[in-house]
Amino acid sequence: MKFPAALLLAGLAAVQFSTLAHAQTMKPGLWEFKQTPQLDPARQAQMAQAQKAMENMPPERRQMMEQMMAQRGVSMNMAGGTMTIKTCVTKEQAERNMAPVTHHGNCSQDVKRSGSVIQTHFVCTDPASEGDATVTLRGNEGFTNEVSVRHQRQGKTEVTKVSGEGRWLGADCGDVQPMKSQAK
Repeated sequence: MKFPAALLLAGLAAVQFSTLAHAQTMKPGLWEFKQTPQLDPARQAQMAQAQKAMENMPPERRQMMEQMMAQRGVSMNMAGGTMTIKTCVTKEQAERNMAPVTHHGNCSQDVKRSGSVIQTHFVCTDPASEGDATVTLRGNEGFTNEVSVRHQRQGKTEVTKVSGEGRWLGADCGDVQPMKSQAK
């Protein structure tokens, strides 16, 4: 994946899962996260190229890649400029409020909650970035989010904004395996 998608996934994973984990107990089972980045035209073209490359892979290679991702607990689709990720949250992860994601980016966070709204400021070192997120909870079965990530690229500050939602799909994860959590 090119830089923008990797950065978005790392930042979103750090923010979304940790804010939910600090907020309340998630329902165990299959979750779907849809995130739509607001990218400049050059980044949109890169995302379109990544999607086209995936679509044009030989079927056996694409299936192998999808199976590899599923073994890590991720089913991902980038169609239409929206990244859709499905992941399985185990009963133990939900009970312990453990984020079902490996931590990328070496991020630290300042999390504040007021009712169903959680505001987070995060700073990551790998890649270097920082940003803010607002997550609005919809009980233990969903949320909406707005994320803004700032990072340096070729000496200039770039800002990537992402809006999205997460929703619980059901108790059965099907063939999506749970991701392993790492405590921070």
